[in-house]
Amino acid sequence: MAARQRESTRHVPKPILLVEDEPEVRSLLREILVSNGFDVIGAKDGTSALHELWKRHGDIAVLVTDVDMGRMNGLELAESVRSQYPDLPVLFVSGLPMPPAELERVAPGSVLVTKPCKAATLVSAVRKLSGL
Repeated sequence: MAARQRESTRHVPKPILLVEDEPEVRSLLREILVSNGFDVIGAKDGTSALHELWKRHGDIAVLVTDVDMGRMNGLELAESVRSQYPDLPVLFVSGLPMPPAELERVAPGSVLVTKPCKAATLVSAVRKLSGL
């Protein structure tokens, strides 16, 4: 089963943009995604994420972002990203409860995964949003 999952993930032509301000958490999430066959670009904050996104002209499969970050939180990041790339799927990862109406207002069709989460939950959400 794991081989089949990795094989299907290889067909994602675009990388995942992972935004997390805590280095240890970012490293763990990246490891989970990479071990499941995803190409991952990491960013430490919203500003770095916007730089990576614009450098790639929006050529990203899914934006995976923490909600509670410093200067620019995940909601602000998603709002900024969606103003330029309205169809980019967004996966919010948060240790705090989030009102579904707020997520839908900022990024319609987005998904929320609550931290801590199981690796399978994260991978499943990324696959769903990337169309796998």
